[in-house]
Amino acid sequence: MRKFARNHHFVPQGYLAGFTEDGTRDGRLIVSDLVSCSLFQTKPRNVAAKRDFNRIDADGQDPDVLERALGEFEGRAASVIRGIGECGDLPTDEELSYVINLMALLVVRNPKRRRAMNTARRHTARVIGDMLTSDRLLFEHHIARAKDEGFIRKDAVVSFEAMRKFIEDDQYSVEVSTGESLSLELGVFENTLDLLGSRYWSLVTAATDAPDFVTCDHPVTVVFKDREMRGPVGYGLPRTEVSFPLSTRQALLGVLENPLQPLFKASAEQVAAINSRTVYHADRQVYSRTEMVVVLRCGGMAILDVLNGRGHR
Repeated sequence: MRKFARNHHFVPQGYLAGFTEDGTRDGRLIVSDLVSCSLFQTKPRNVAAKRDFNRIDADGQDPDVLERALGEFEGRAASVIRGIGECGDLPTDEELSYVINLMALLVVRNPKRRRAMNTARRHTARVIGDMLTSDRLLFEHHIARAKDEGFIRKDAVVSFEAMRKFIEDDQYSVEVSTGESLSLELGVFENTLDLLGSRYWSLVTAATDAPDFVTCDHPVTVVFKDREMRGPVGYGLPRTEVSFPLSTRQALLGVLENPLQPLFKASAEQVAAINSRTVYHADRQVYSRTEMVVVLRCGGMAILDVLNGRGHR
């Protein structure tokens, strides 16, 4: 019997390798945990992963069929990213599409987004329950329809009073299966890919005297170009900039208008500014080659001090 993979990475090991001490999957990452305020060293295989995160429960399919398919694609994307590091230039459109596809997957398929989506679905279910038990006639109408459509047995007795108490006393929980979450995530993948693919992309290389780029467990970030702008921000909004660290010395920047130079050097302050976005958007962990994570604060460049609780947003 074939052994199925259970530890599923939502940020690929091959990508994280670019932030290790030696640039390999077996190298060491410095992990800054913003929740536990801890700092530790480990290999990419031990971070940015959850048990059965990509598990498929469908007749005739191996549970890890999606995990294996994603692994093959992510390996190709990581290879393109390594090639960018070696030549210091943007690849062909065909090769860059692997990186853009990887970015879209990182946007739609991660624990932070999954929690938010599942919380919204649970809230919706509770609102529906409250509404159905707010009026006897409404409740009885929908029970009759459910029986007619086969969702409830014809002879089932469903008391309005009992159901209202059940809802009011919160005697239930709403569980969202991994399969449902994946279906919803992959359902918005194409739209996210189109939004990212419509941007003008530039390769940013850190200047010799600039600090390293860092990455995190939610590494594709979007911000308004104007720091004074407030409100919801999204990957399809104008006057926004998307950043994606590729390795310790390179990152991608994407805009929808007024294209930047395809290639440019980033000063120490510019690298720190991109690192600040990365840290701010992290779900829990930041990954770096060394313990020194340089960010931009109001007073200028600073070192992320996670051990003293100064890594929180």
